[in-house]
Amino acid sequence: MGKLMYSCEEAAKLSSRAMEEPLGLMERTLLGFHLMMCTNCPNFVRQLEFLRRASRKVPEALEKVPDRDA
Repeated sequence: MGKLMYSCEEAAKLSSRAMEEPLGLMERTLLGFHLMMCTNCPNFVRQLEFLRRASRKVPEALEKVPDRDA
């Protein structure tokens, strides 16, 4: 059997990867366990989610900006 607890660095990498692709059952389980035990990583995940949502809105916002040349 592998590791039973991820480091914060591993959890951060997995959290980021989880936003792009599905994680395996063991990865999800160990990441969830780490997020329950750690005080800092849940904040990091919330920040990642916020940045992801905000970055998706940038193209919409740019379309609404009036053209300066007009």
